Amino acid sequence: MKPFKSIDEQVNILISRGLIVDDEQRAKDYLLTQNYYNIVNGYGCFFPRANNIFSNNTHLSEITDLYTIEFDLKRALFQAIIHAETHLKAIVSHRFSEAYQNMQYAYLDINCYAPDRKIEAVATISKLSQIILKHSKRKGTSIFHYINQHQDVPLWVLINYLDFGDLRYFILNLGKSLQSTIAKDLYTFIHAYVNPITDPLTPEILISFIATINDIRNVCAHTNRLIDFRCKGACKFWSHLHPRYGISSSDYQNTVYSVFLILQCFISEREYAALHNKVLKLFRRLSNKLI
Repeated sequence: MKPFKSIDEQVNILISRGLIVDDEQRAKDYLLTQNYYNIVNGYGCFFPRANNIFSNNTHLSEITDLYTIEFDLKRALFQAIIHAETHLKAIVSHRFSEAYQNMQYAYLDINCYAPDRKIEAVATISKLSQIILKHSKRKGTSIFHYINQHQDVPLWVLINYLDFGDLRYFILNLGKSLQSTIAKDLYTFIHAYVNPITDPLTPEILISFIATINDIRNVCAHTNRLIDFRCKGACKFWSHLHPRYGISSSDYQNTVYSVFLILQCFISEREYAALHNKVLKLFRRLSNKLI
């Protein structure tokens, strides 16, 4: 086991490894409130080292600045993904409710899902049932109100209780027709960047986009490192979007940049401009911080 190290010992270790500590007391105060492993080991690896000794006059402040700027980047991406989630939930709940009008708890009916994904849909139905059960006894919730007043919880109410992962699998288990309709509704945002659209946003492309967004969302919502992160899968190539950024169909798109680009398909022009400007400012800030 690795022995416990005091804050003083941690600072001395950093100095012994060639890291320049401009203000030792400030460094001690910082390490007391931040996890040494997350900061130094997590972000120090991006700076030049030889035999575990930092070189090129690397400062501790450069490592901490990288961490701080990445934190702000995660916050900006997370905000944009929240916008995407809001738009997607509204579209999905509207189209599903439209397809199964006057059918109570249609989302709990296995026949409302893709015929070839009924086994996978069981897990979704189970999750939705658990959400309803959990909130059905809690006065003040919209689920409690609809059960007691209308003996039904429409999807446009329930969907607000789903996290992005739940939403992703709900869409994944829907029939192709509904998926295509949802994808087409996203043209509300896409036309701001691409017009006219001749190559459709297929369900397969849509699902791949949502999957990678979900991966990045999970990183941004927690303390995981975003720099150098790779999504579990890759975004599928869409001829209307990717060639504009020099991306070909042979390029494997599973990076943060990949998700940054495809968010254009899920948020408004104003929301994407805010994200773009924030990211640009963060990179300029990072450039100025590197000594």
